[in-house]
Amino acid sequence: MNFDPQKFFIGLMDFFSILLPGALLTWLLMGEVGPVVLGARYAKLDGAQAWAAFLFASYLLGHLVFMLGSWLDELYDWARNRTLNKQIKRLANRGQLLRWPVRALIWLAFKHERNLAVDAATRIRRQSLAPLRAEESINTFKWCKTLLNVESQISLAVVQRFEADSKFFRCFVIVLLILLAMWLLHLSSIWHWHRTWPAWGIVVLLALLALALWRYMEQRHKATNYAYWSVITLTARDGKFAFDKTACAVTGPTHAGGVVFRIRRNIAEYLLVEATKDPAQWVLPKGHVEEGERHREAAVREVYEETGAWACIVTELGDATWLVDGSAVTTRFFLMKAIGHGLRQEPDRQHVWLSLRDAVARASHVETRELLLSAERRRASAIGK
Repeated sequence: MNFDPQKFFIGLMDFFSILLPGALLTWLLMGEVGPVVLGARYAKLDGAQAWAAFLFASYLLGHLVFMLGSWLDELYDWARNRTLNKQIKRLANRGQLLRWPVRALIWLAFKHERNLAVDAATRIRRQSLAPLRAEESINTFKWCKTLLNVESQISLAVVQRFEADSKFFRCFVIVLLILLAMWLLHLSSIWHWHRTWPAWGIVVLLALLALALWRYMEQRHKATNYAYWSVITLTARDGKFAFDKTACAVTGPTHAGGVVFRIRRNIAEYLLVEATKDPAQWVLPKGHVEEGERHREAAVREVYEETGAWACIVTELGDATWLVDGSAVTTRFFLMKAIGHGLRQEPDRQHVWLSLRDAVARASHVETRELLLSAERRRASAIGK
C-alpha cells in the first residue's frame, strides 16, 4: 500500500483543527451542558452510546469552532499588513508611527519580517498568469500551494504541517474565548462549572489565550513563508523567468540617509553611528535604496536598521557625494525627527546622541559636518515658522 502524503496531511489537518478542539470543548462542557440538552437520558448513556454522543458532539462543535476561528484570519491579515516594511512606508509617507504596544505585538509574531518573499512570489504569480489575463484570479498563497501540489509534494507537505498546527491553535483560541465568555457572564443559573474552578483560573485562561494566539500567528506565518520560499526556489532552479528591472530601477541617488535630531532639555541632539568598515569613524545613518523603494522609505529604513530609532521626515536636505573604494557614491539626505525607538538590526554598531557642537566635533568627514550644520539651520528655520 502506497503512502499518500496529501491524504495523510488532509486527515491530520482535520484532526488537529476540527476533532481535537471539538473534543476538548465537549469534555469541558459535557457535565453541565449534557443534562440540559439530553435531559434524563444523559445519565443513562454508557459504553458505545456515550462514545457515540461524545464523538458526534466533538465533530459538531469542532466544525462550529473552526467556522468561528476563520474570522481570526482577518486579524492575521491586519497584523501582516503592519509588518516592518509597512511601518516604514507609513512613517516615511505619512509621518505616522504605530503605538509601541502594537509594534511589540507585531514583532512577537513576525520579528523583522519585510514581506520580501511574498512580494517576489507575487511577481512570479502575476508573470505566470499574465498570458491568461488571470493575474488577480487567485491570491499568492493559494497559487503557491496549487503550484507545489504539481511540482513538489514534499514542500507542500511541509506547508500543510505548519497549516495544521496554525489551524489547531486558531481553534484553540476560540475554545478559550468561549470558556472566558462563560466565566465572565457568570451563567450560574445554568452552569456551575466555574464555581469549582480556583480564583486564578481566569488568569490561566488569559495566559493560554495570549500564547495560543501568538502560536497561531507564528505557525501561519511559517506556512505562508515556506510556500513562498519553495516557489521562489523552484523558479530560480528552472531559470524560466526574467523580470523587467527597468520598471523598478532607482532614479536619482543610489543611497539615502537621515540627519536625525531629538530635543532633550530644550537642546537639539543629533544622531551619529559607527561606520560599517571602520568603527573609529562616526557617520550619519545611510544605505542603499532597494529595488522598488523610494528615497524617503530607504532613509527611514536605514535609520531604523542601524540605530533602532524611528524617525519621521521633516524636510529634504539635498544630495551629498562621497568616494567609496574609489567610486563616487551619491546619497540623498533628509532632516528627520526621532519619535520612537525599537530593536535595531545591527546591534554591533554603536550610536550616540550629541549636541550640535559635539556632533560636528566627532563627525569624521567634512560632508557630515556640513550636513549637520545645514540640518540645524533648517530645523531652526522650521521652528521659527
